[in-house]
Amino acid sequence: MAVYFLDSSAIVKHYFQEQGHNWIQALHNPAQGHRLYISQVALVEVVASTCRKAHEQNIPVEKRDMTIKNFRRDVQAIYRVRLVDDALYIMAGNLCRSHRLRSYDAVQLACAITVRKEVLEVQPFGIEPSQFIFVSADHRLLDIALAEGLSVENPNSYS
Repeated sequence: MAVYFLDSSAIVKHYFQEQGHNWIQALHNPAQGHRLYISQVALVEVVASTCRKAHEQNIPVEKRDMTIKNFRRDVQAIYRVRLVDDALYIMAGNLCRSHRLRSYDAVQLACAITVRKEVLEVQPFGIEPSQFIFVSADHRLLDIALAEGLSVENPNSYS
């Protein structure tokens, strides 16, 4: 069992057949017992990415809307959503002072750092810091997450 924080670029791979899809699917297998966290901002980013992909790949509106519906269902059933509050926005802004980050990437990273701290403080999970893994398909964001002390995985490293 591990705890994974998926950014939007990783979440989208659950719904689209692309590099890393199978690896992300395996994370979602309930038999694995993983805890999957996402940021509240993913509720916007994943829908926006789905709409962009649908437009670029000529996906019918009905399929696009079903994908969004499935994601929103999974938000309720699978993912643990880290809400964004003022303290998190301040932390995200401070991360921008240290690293070249886009705003939503900073919020995603701040959420991941906060969730990691919260999960490690609650010892019934019995996880080691290396068992908390930040997942993104963005190499630059992964490098910054590493610099911030997170263990990372890139789903694009897998078929």
